[in-house]
Amino acid sequence: MHVRCCAHIVNLIVCAGLKDIDDSIVKIRNAVRFVRSSPSRLVFNQYAERLKIGSKKSVCLDVATRWNSTYMMMLYATDKFDVIFMRLEKTNSRYLSYFEVDSKGK
Repeated sequence: MHVRCCAHIVNLIVCAGLKDIDDSIVKIRNAVRFVRSSPSRLVFNQYAERLKIGSKKSVCLDVATRWNSTYMMMLYATDKFDVIFMRLEKTNSRYLSYFEVDSKGK
């Protein structure tokens, strides 16, 4: 007899629910990957200072096996730094390349 723990069941439920908004998660993940790349991080921090966004934390990338990291990634990226992401879209041509589909469909 196989009995699953409650945490695993909750994880399965949340992962199934996150599949409904997978396109949005992929877009946010790509934006965070762009910011986490070394030269882009400096530009991102400069925009944060100019716009006086008072946050000691930067954006974090999620871990596939931990659903709460996806939640935290989305919460910080969309809530606190959305103005910076919009500015990057207008000023940085490399930013938009992170959202293009490659030959493998990713």
